[in-house]
Amino acid sequence: MIEDRLQQLIDALNISVLEFARQLGERRGEKVYHILHGRLKPRYDTLEKILVVYPQVNGDWLLRGEGLMFKTLNSPSAAITTEERLQNMEFLLFQLTQRMELLQQTNDQLLAELAAMREAGPR
Repeated sequence: MIEDRLQQLIDALNISVLEFARQLGERRGEKVYHILHGRLKPRYDTLEKILVVYPQVNGDWLLRGEGLMFKTLNSPSAAITTEERLQNMEFLLFQLTQRMELLQQTNDQLLAELAAMREAGPR
């Protein structure tokens, strides 16, 4: 969900929610807090501000959760640091671990269903 990605971005930038909000031109952090807690959905202008203020952020990741958090080195306006690349790698590893856990749960469930079908025998 986009609020989770915003929290991940704030964490990766190593700034407070208030500082993040101020970078976007907000005097107070209420709007960002409401977005992070799911009480508000970010508007187009808010998302656009994020991408203008932080040009290293990958828009596809921010909007849809696709790709890396930060742009790769060969993309325009993407001078990312080694630390940001490491954060990208950590995030990808986290995503892969979550997917592996989900696949393992699905596999376990299918095996249990197969075992139940075998016990029930032919109909």
